[in-house]
Amino acid sequence: MLNTNLVVPVVLWGPNTPTHCVSSVFLSRDQKILATGCYDGQICLWQVDPDTLQMTPRCLLVGHTAPVLCLTRASIIQDNNFLVSSSENGEMCTWDLVDGKCTESIKMPQVHTNIQAYHMANCDDIRLFCNGYYAEIMVMDPFSLEVLFCLSSKVNPDWISALHVLRPSKRKDDVVLAITTTGTVKVWTLLGNENKYSEPIYENESKQIRCLNAITMNCCSQNQRTVLIVCAKYWQIYDAGDFTVLCSVISPAGERWMGGDFLSNDRVILWSDEGKGYLFRLPANSIPDNKDFHGPSVGKDSPFLYCILSQTGEKPLSCPPTMKLVTSNRSGKTQKYLLRGDSEGYVNIWAVPDISMEQIKHIQAQKQHPASLESTICTSLLEAWNKMNPLPVGILDQLYQNSEPLIKLTASIYLPQQSRLVVGREDGSIIIVPATQTVMLHLLHGNHQQFSDWPPHQILNGHSGRVNCLLCPSLAHSRYDKSHLVSGGVDFAVCLWDLYSGSLIHRFCVHAGEITQLLVPPPTCSPRILKCICSVASDHSVTLLSLQERKCVTLASRHLFPVISIKWRPLDDFLIVGCSDGTVYVWQMETGHLDRVLHGILAEEVLNACDENSGETGSSTGSTSEMGLANPAVHFFRGLRHRNINAIRHATQRGIHQLQQLHAHNNQHGDFLMKNRSSPLIIQGLRTNPKDAESHILFFDIEGLIFELHAEEYAAMSPNTLEAEGLLIPTGTDTHASDAGKKISGILAKMKEGAENVQTKVQAKLESVVKNVGETGKGKLGNGCGVYVSVSVCVFVFK
Repeated sequence: MLNTNLVVPVVLWGPNTPTHCVSSVFLSRDQKILATGCYDGQICLWQVDPDTLQMTPRCLLVGHTAPVLCLTRASIIQDNNFLVSSSENGEMCTWDLVDGKCTESIKMPQVHTNIQAYHMANCDDIRLFCNGYYAEIMVMDPFSLEVLFCLSSKVNPDWISALHVLRPSKRKDDVVLAITTTGTVKVWTLLGNENKYSEPIYENESKQIRCLNAITMNCCSQNQRTVLIVCAKYWQIYDAGDFTVLCSVISPAGERWMGGDFLSNDRVILWSDEGKGYLFRLPANSIPDNKDFHGPSVGKDSPFLYCILSQTGEKPLSCPPTMKLVTSNRSGKTQKYLLRGDSEGYVNIWAVPDISMEQIKHIQAQKQHPASLESTICTSLLEAWNKMNPLPVGILDQLYQNSEPLIKLTASIYLPQQSRLVVGREDGSIIIVPATQTVMLHLLHGNHQQFSDWPPHQILNGHSGRVNCLLCPSLAHSRYDKSHLVSGGVDFAVCLWDLYSGSLIHRFCVHAGEITQLLVPPPTCSPRILKCICSVASDHSVTLLSLQERKCVTLASRHLFPVISIKWRPLDDFLIVGCSDGTVYVWQMETGHLDRVLHGILAEEVLNACDENSGETGSSTGSTSEMGLANPAVHFFRGLRHRNINAIRHATQRGIHQLQQLHAHNNQHGDFLMKNRSSPLIIQGLRTNPKDAESHILFFDIEGLIFELHAEEYAAMSPNTLEAEGLLIPTGTDTHASDAGKKISGILAKMKEGAENVQTKVQAKLESVVKNVGETGKGKLGNGCGVYVSVSVCVFVFK
């Protein structure tokens, strides 16, 4: 069902800075926006001053669930601020950098490690050339994220480790140059008429070289005759004509090369896993303009290191930083910048110096040490956070005095029916506060802050360590008691609480590790399991705890690796447990018996079968379909393959039956949504790294708020209320009451007249919009077509 409501998010970050371990960087060509992707899946947008390069964090884009590996532009137009991102699990998103909205997102089976944005000869806009953990080169549209065509390999097919797309001088076709992980260089020529329906596009040329696991490959844009290939232990310059090695440099002691690029036809820049940039001048045999090009290296004529870009006083990093060379054109001036983001969340920018040839020769003649250059700008989220005065407010800041230390918030759950927020903390306490009053305290300033009749907060003490997760079972299904709250902590315990009295009902001590997750079984389980909740712990165990019997019904504790997914087959009485090593354990819920252990492809098929039968695909708490069997389409094709007429007939009948049930379910679901409006306020916890304190997002449903305000206004204007206030005119009243009644009548008449005018204007505007849309769509709009407004916000603004 389409959600046409306008939802405005407001974030209460709290005083603690979120971690931001940078995994990828991007700088727009106008130097106004810097984007940093991190290992937790977020993308931070920084507002950059083009003149001073001072950066201010502006938005945090939350959409990926894995490390962001690639960031690249989406359009050739400089003012078209769109960004494409790709993550380690195949997710791709296109973002609008102006408002932070995600305009398109997909999840692919292929994982991209590098994306080059390139403007092809016969295209209006750029195309994305992607390579990664697969044997093809995928060419995609940046806005629809559709695969337009693929470049395949005929000779020595293998994963493509690096590629470069260029257009040779005095030619209209494009050339794709790539190298596989085993060192095979391949060349494709693109004519511009390629599409996904054409024949497979194979390479035109192929040659094996001694270069394994290349990281980057770049052609010199000034001459297109030399190619730079960077590996972890060395970098080499090749002649693009026959791919012979012209020169080679080994990485510094204790460092590994991470990438490189050309600065000019005779200079290159390399960067290492220590976060340093090295500037080299190429020897004469590697410069096409030199008469000794492609000749033998004479004497000591080798690449000369003349400058190092580094940052002093750095502490060791937990993982290698990400670095990238970008070229900016402003006011007709070209400037190259080296970007770096590290595991501590720091962002460094070096303006690459243009050292003259005389200075380089002087350094070389005097045998001086290479010049060292500090970064032009260095900043981080922590510095930006500390500059704010006052610090960003947290959801429970009203509970602390000025001298009290803040206790980190670790879990939260919002109860919309009771308008209460339950927050777990690092010291093991659970705080219950009235949500609406708490939001008013932090977002509004007025006399309400002096109210003494607000309900006080509750404190639940039962855990001896950090509270990891909270669950209110009645929010998932009405079969549970509305007064029950379940919490799991680092003390290996699962606690059952009474929400109203704040008392501890029962303490389950079954696990031998901290509790990491609490789930609710689907509603089609057996009656005994329906009264249980499922808990997952760090000791790789899974339990079914009965809230009615106050005991453990099932203990599944033979898993050798951490549990990452829980699936359900309730009609078969199966609990499916997926582990991080790919193993799947099938448990009987009623008896606690381990039915089977599955590995490899069979394990994946079982998990996929659970998703096919789940009411909410991929959800560990989703309800399971009534059929309890695999997708009828699967059985249909199996019947075709084995020529089994009975299987085909049976699968067809089941498919029709499921469609009928789905239609009925959708109708019921729509009626339920119409009868039960969502709460005008929803509070969602936000924490992407276990080390972070939990922040909170307040989702304000504008339509729901207007609905509630109108309901209160109409209630105030009811006859009984107006009579009590002397605003209605009973028979035989005095002149004063008559005057009050006239005033009220006049106000109501003006309100009605204003509402009619607004309705007329809105109706006229809608008719014009429908007419314009109909003309644009060339008559494709059918009868009953409505106009709706849909706004989805994926941007969290720093206040």
